[in-house]
This record gives sequence, C-alpha cells and structure tokens, in this order.
Amino acid sequence: MSSFTCGLDHVAIAADNTEQMVVWYNRMLGLVVVARTNPTDPAQQVTYLIGPPASGDASRGVHAGMMMEIMPRNDHVRRPRDSHDAGISHVAWLVTDFDEAYAHLSAQGVGFVGSVVQAVGGGRLISFVDCEGNLMQIVERKF
Repeated sequence: MSSFTCGLDHVAIAADNTEQMVVWYNRMLGLVVVARTNPTDPAQQVTYLIGPPASGDASRGVHAGMMMEIMPRNDHVRRPRDSHDAGISHVAWLVTDFDEAYAHLSAQGVGFVGSVVQAVGGGRLISFVDCEGNLMQIVERKF
C-alpha cells in the first residue's frame, strides 16, 4: 500500500473563549495566527488556525503539520478526564531548546503536571495545562 499522507495538518481544541486561548498560546509558545474565520456559532466567536511562525525553510513552516485549530465549543459540559483515558490525550510541541522553553513557561506561571521525564525514543518532555485545562507537552528529541 502506498502512503498518501504527507503530514499532520492540525489538531483542534474547542474552547470557551477562542480569542483568549489564542493570546495564551502566543504568550506561552509564540504561536501566531495563520488564518481565521468571521465569528460563527456557537457563541459568535472566531475560529483560528495558529502555529509557529514560518521559518526560512518553507517545507518546515506552519503548513508542515504544526497547526492547531482553536474553535468555539458547543454547550455540552466538559467531562473530566485523565491522561490515559480513551481518545486524544495531549498535544506535544517540539522545542529547539528544552531548557529555555521550560524556563519561559515556568516564568509565565504555567501549570506543570508532574516533572521532566524521558521521552519515548529519547530526549525530555514535561506536561502542562493550557488556560482551559487541556493537556500539552513540550518535548525535545534526540533522533
């Protein structure tokens, strides 16, 4: 079977406040708005695509599988979940300098979950929650 997949386009988070979440991800991880819609239901909020700023290497820019869609949530109540419950557990952001990223997030008062651990395949990672309680990670890779 030939592979027709060339990368991950985006993951999506349904947010209480899409604008607030975009501001939070810009402050914490430096993510920028790639695209946006006009306000839509529910709650007449804007949907955003955000990602790292494009680099000089267009093949590694935001369209290379590093985007996140921030969309307005519906009226259903969010169910509490643990990291190993069925379904998507977390989003992991690859960082160029783990120690610098960790220090920045610490200085911003991010809510870390646990401590720095070894990443599968090598490197380090740490988990944290975003401004609405979604589980994220920063990770360095050694391969």
